[in-house]
Amino acid sequence: MGIGRRWDETGRRLAAKAMAGMEVLYNSVASSITSPQDAIVCFIHWEIVKSGYKCLGSGDKPLKREKKSELLPASWNLNKELYTLRYRSNDDKSNLLIKAIKVDSGLIFNLMDSATDKVTDLTVNVGDYVNEANLQSFESGTSGGMIVDPLRAGFPRSGFDPSSGIPGVLPPGAVPPGARFDPFGPVGRHGTGPDPDHLPPPDYDDMFM
Repeated sequence: MGIGRRWDETGRRLAAKAMAGMEVLYNSVASSITSPQDAIVCFIHWEIVKSGYKCLGSGDKPLKREKKSELLPASWNLNKELYTLRYRSNDDKSNLLIKAIKVDSGLIFNLMDSATDKVTDLTVNVGDYVNEANLQSFESGTSGGMIVDPLRAGFPRSGFDPSSGIPGVLPPGAVPPGARFDPFGPVGRHGTGPDPDHLPPPDYDDMFM
């Protein structure tokens, strides 16, 4: 076997390892995925599970006798405008509350870590990562399929860092303990320079100039 072929085989094995569990997850929810934002939420859920968490259920309020699961709950996408999911770490030391809000062609994800009461956000342009024409199909690996090559396309994985705060909205640690967590908005904004009114020209209010 030549070096090139061995390299290709190694690449395929690494890709398969990186995507481990994605096909199982997709097959469990395939019949309920009816919109591009469903696909994005499914992928984000998979990333959170890979990071050492299990899903407890949907909605803000916990239910009795909840069990941790790697799969999405039955009611995860009943509301296409606002997704709300709760997670607990594998060591039971941290709970996460994640909300995904549909805004135009994008999704704004807000996440709060109960262990630190810190909030972070991620804004995703759905069309950059989901091929709507191929919504009902799925292919293993990193080519084709419903989600457009999220590994090679540079899907924004680093957005969910609860220690980072919300750039331009809240500094790290700004959420007080016990505070109610509602979606912030507008979220994901970044500095765009001063407003035009902040730097008026000299004598701009002189009507005779």
